[in-house]
Amino acid sequence: MHCLILTLVMKTYRLSLLLIIFAFAFASSALATPSSLFVPARYSDEVAVIETSVNQVITQIPVGVGAYPIRITMTLDRLKAFVSDNLTASISVLDTVALTNIATIPVQRRPGTSAITPNGTQLWVVHQVGLEGHTSHSPVEVIDTATNLIITTVLIPGQGAKDILFTLDGRFAYIANNTLGEVDVIDTTTYQVTSIPTAEGSRRLAISPAGDRVYVTNNHGTPGSVSVIDTATQQVITTIPVGAAPFDVGVTPNNNEVYVTNQGDMTVSVIDTTTLTVIATIPTGILSQQLVITPDGTKVFVANGFSDTVSVINTATHTVIATIHVVHKPWTIGLSPDNMKLYVCGGHDTRISVIDVASLTVSATIVNVGSGPWDLGFGP
Repeated sequence: MHCLILTLVMKTYRLSLLLIIFAFAFASSALATPSSLFVPARYSDEVAVIETSVNQVITQIPVGVGAYPIRITMTLDRLKAFVSDNLTASISVLDTVALTNIATIPVQRRPGTSAITPNGTQLWVVHQVGLEGHTSHSPVEVIDTATNLIITTVLIPGQGAKDILFTLDGRFAYIANNTLGEVDVIDTTTYQVTSIPTAEGSRRLAISPAGDRVYVTNNHGTPGSVSVIDTATQQVITTIPVGAAPFDVGVTPNNNEVYVTNQGDMTVSVIDTTTLTVIATIPTGILSQQLVITPDGTKVFVANGFSDTVSVINTATHTVIATIHVVHKPWTIGLSPDNMKLYVCGGHDTRISVIDVASLTVSATIVNVGSGPWDLGFGP
């Protein structure tokens, strides 16, 4: 009898253990499911939703006739997306689970780049032109991400801004003021504005891993340059000459180097962060645009807008190790959350190229994305 009971207990235990293992495997599989990808298509007035496990568009979310959606920003939990509708003076709010447009927030004209505060509670939106009726100033809206209501509108000098980022603690917002050649710093508590003169055509921003420096490309000067700002003093440390029409900028994860795309001379400049000098100039392709640095710091991907290619730079040797042919007019690129794929928007196309980061080859081409895919945002 005791043997029979023991046998039954052992069988029950084994069954329970198998069920636990199965449940864990199922949960792990669910957690590992690739994210959906949301892509605003400028000329189609919609946002494509792509299932990245199969690289197919599963639906299109309309954002309004004539909206011209150009930028998308996700909340920290990726459950909500904010889309800048550039020509209808609005922000479309998308539910990334229900895949619906749930709200439209009226804002000032020509909304552009936006960013979420580090604590996730606010969306800040910069504009590409001056305030209507008062064009000597440009608006920056501060929006509550929970209620979709505008908290306040901060005015900065000039007729438009191009980029925005926050310090790591969220205390200050840095804005590239393209029309005045300066970086405007807004205190996120008091909304007080401090202007830091840089050089002509302030275009893109990057912050160091420690948060102690902000780098800004100055797109209009001859030669182009990168200004280095000390975030503690909010003063320019130095301005470094680079190539012609510098556009994007990124800092390696180890904080040793800064990479800068030069639109005007088909190169990438490499800046040593200790000496603050250019230590390498790397030929890439025509109209070097956006760059992405891999989290391990070993590679830099560069979109060459007029070459229809992506250059891959080895950061150890400062050489191009691959030139990958992609869709037409690659403007925007972005790494998948698992860092295994690079997605490339064809800015004057209806397709997206998918690059396998390990093999440096195009593993898929996603079709029927919409006309003019312009930005990328990963959902849940």
